[in-house]
Amino acid sequence: MDFPNKRGPDSQHPEPSFYYDLLARDGLEVFREISYGKLRLEVELFDQWFTMPRDDGDYRMERVISPERHRAYMQDAMDVSCGVVDYSQFDILYIVPVHGSAVPFSPTMVGKDRPLSCASGEIGLAVTFGADMYSRKGKLFAHENGHILGLPDLYTYEVTAGAADGFSHCGTWDLMGWIEGLAPDYMAYSKWRLGWIEDGQVACAAADGEFTLTPVETEEGLKLVMIPLDEYHGYAVEYRKPIGLDKALPEEGLLFYRLDGTVCGGLGCLTIIPPEEEQYLRLDRSAPDGLLHPGQTASRDGVTVTALGGGRVRVTRR
Repeated sequence: MDFPNKRGPDSQHPEPSFYYDLLARDGLEVFREISYGKLRLEVELFDQWFTMPRDDGDYRMERVISPERHRAYMQDAMDVSCGVVDYSQFDILYIVPVHGSAVPFSPTMVGKDRPLSCASGEIGLAVTFGADMYSRKGKLFAHENGHILGLPDLYTYEVTAGAADGFSHCGTWDLMGWIEGLAPDYMAYSKWRLGWIEDGQVACAAADGEFTLTPVETEEGLKLVMIPLDEYHGYAVEYRKPIGLDKALPEEGLLFYRLDGTVCGGLGCLTIIPPEEEQYLRLDRSAPDGLLHPGQTASRDGVTVTALGGGRVRVTRR
């Protein structure tokens, strides 16, 4: 999309294909690795500029935007493209603004119960990309589509009491938390929810036991140990290595995290438990926090996890 005051053909990137390569081409490769090639997502580029009826600044697309303002922006985009795009043939709408526009961030709409519509069809799933796409590229595409697939934000919208920042629950792990983190691959629990990890690759530690995990970044083997507490709470253990999307990790180790089904995304639904006594992770852009190394343990709620080396883990319950 371009705007009356910022035209695409006159911009730094006048070819719409630039944006397809930046987001979709790169993002589909990210998803290929995350999903072990199991996700089927096709993105079609409409290789032309559609001009919005208002100047970019008139839409007031700030970091925090009301659903009504967001919907108005998307509705204008649908209206100006409706004569070209047959919306009845698509499940998701990606709206990408011209370079230099006053659209800073990239919120997602998940609203199949209240879709947008025009003469050619309706859309209940949409992402409106902003200027953060230039640094985050395909990882941003995978984050926003993660919401469309049903995944929550793992960072917190407000800083939890005792935490250093909004990333203290998830640290550098999983691009549904810190997109620029050292280990952007999805958590094993999320991959299981999406069907990319099969039930047979998940063990349930209802009692004490030892398990041998294989790296989340690879497809085969045991990926996840679930430790249930009750209907809504539990813990999980997975194994990370510096390969694939996580190749920037300086070391391997186990992740031990708490799952809370009583709170929504952005409110601490997943919390990684560090081996130290600290309650929350310390965000460090040069080194990962939260890994359990051989001989280290972490304990919460009567559950103790001990790293035995490689992907081997001992779970004891009190």
